[in-house]
Amino acid sequence: MKKTILFVMALMSVVSAVAQTDEPRNEIGISYGVGVSLIGDGIGNSIGAGIFDSVLGRKWTNDKQFGTLAIEYFRHLDNPKVAFGAILTYAQYSNDLESNNQKVGERTRKYITAMPAFKYMYVNKPSFGLYSKLGLGLMFMNLKEKDTQSGSKSESKNKLYLGYQVSLLGLEAGSQHVRAFVEAGFGEQGIVLAGLKYRF
Repeated sequence: MKKTILFVMALMSVVSAVAQTDEPRNEIGISYGVGVSLIGDGIGNSIGAGIFDSVLGRKWTNDKQFGTLAIEYFRHLDNPKVAFGAILTYAQYSNDLESNNQKVGERTRKYITAMPAFKYMYVNKPSFGLYSKLGLGLMFMNLKEKDTQSGSKSESKNKLYLGYQVSLLGLEAGSQHVRAFVEAGFGEQGIVLAGLKYRF
């Protein structure tokens, strides 16, 4: 009798473990976003541009924005609505320095951000999900400037900023393992971003 009970308990444990692994716990995704915040750097650039305009008669023009590429990984806990992970982003911006409508320099800024992140799923169905996401970490910026008018050589500077992403609403749809997703929010991944993810 005891052996039978032990066998039944062991069988139930195996069935329970198999049932738990039916739902994918891990997900890795890649996305592209637009409307990146870069608040700290943006304020500095605005002040710098104002000085150029008012004092030196020069200004930054011809802005080019690459947007943001991001890779993210999340691991869902025993409560499948809760997930923790990390986000890695890359963004690049460049513009020209003009004086009297002539190009006299250029500037390129590259940003790499690494953020631990948290996700909460409001809806978590086999082919559909609705969620919010929060990330907070460090953003590394490399700034390269060249001013041909003053005859100075190219300069390169590195700075660290606080990086973050707040996706107020995310929507994902597809199969149990492969899904497309879109998010709306603000931060280093963008105001609007879209991508693909693989769940396993």
